[in-house]
Amino acid sequence: MRTANIEKTLTPKETFIYKDITGPYFNPKWHFHPEFQISFIVNGYGTRFIGDHVQNFTEGDLVLTGPNLPHLWRSDEAFFDKDSELNTRGLVIYFDHELLNESLLSKEEFYKINKLVENSYRGMEFYGETKKKVNKSLLKIANETGFKRIIKLFKIINLLANSEEFHLLSSPGYTNLFKGDDAEKMHLVYDYVMTHFKSQISLEEISELLNMTTTSFCRYFKPRANKTFTRFVNDIRIGHARKLLLEDNFNVSQICYECGFNTLSNFNRQFKAITNMSPLEYRKLFLDIKTSIS
Repeated sequence: MRTANIEKTLTPKETFIYKDITGPYFNPKWHFHPEFQISFIVNGYGTRFIGDHVQNFTEGDLVLTGPNLPHLWRSDEAFFDKDSELNTRGLVIYFDHELLNESLLSKEEFYKINKLVENSYRGMEFYGETKKKVNKSLLKIANETGFKRIIKLFKIINLLANSEEFHLLSSPGYTNLFKGDDAEKMHLVYDYVMTHFKSQISLEEISELLNMTTTSFCRYFKPRANKTFTRFVNDIRIGHARKLLLEDNFNVSQICYECGFNTLSNFNRQFKAITNMSPLEYRKLFLDIKTSIS
């Protein structure tokens, strides 16, 4: 059976690897692997998928994902344009789950790190001073070799474990149910929706993409995404709307249609259901924050 996008990043001789990844866009494949992953975005922006969580990302994004937690940092469509001069850069550490084994985590001294490991299975987004400190440490680790690299890694893990500047991403109890070619099928769905969310997407066309009936597709998708397909599409559309609201280049009506909604009333309703505020309240909140900072 095919196991596309279920990756093993480390070799048996490696404890962890550090990568400074640059390119025209981030890896567009939705995937998961048995290693922990620390990811810091230096350049680039788009939509981040962690388990059942969907959110915009931009420069400075810092996330820890636990073993086998599905994830994808999908660059915006502008990065895929053949004439694009945009580029991306990410600093990434993959480390073996055996580095933090159960025997070690059961010790009293590892209480906070054990809690970090538990939270990582939902994905953790860090912010504030934690983000700045981890960025500096990631840049320094590239110059270390041997056991000194391990010490640097544990310093980063300890920094994350003692931080209170984080948000949990996936829903409580989220479980990765994917097997075999599930990852490839879900990648097709994610890629199609990200490319076409500004227009209408019917269940018929997405079902046909996976060679399923609409009923079979709905039964297939919901337990794997932990949400209905309609909610999944709306999450992506509202995520794009949030970005446009912060840019302050469009009014709410323009943003509504730019994000694929047919009516302003439905856009307002879906926006409030997902963010707990109206589009105008959302824009005002972040404009007030921006003003207070400046």
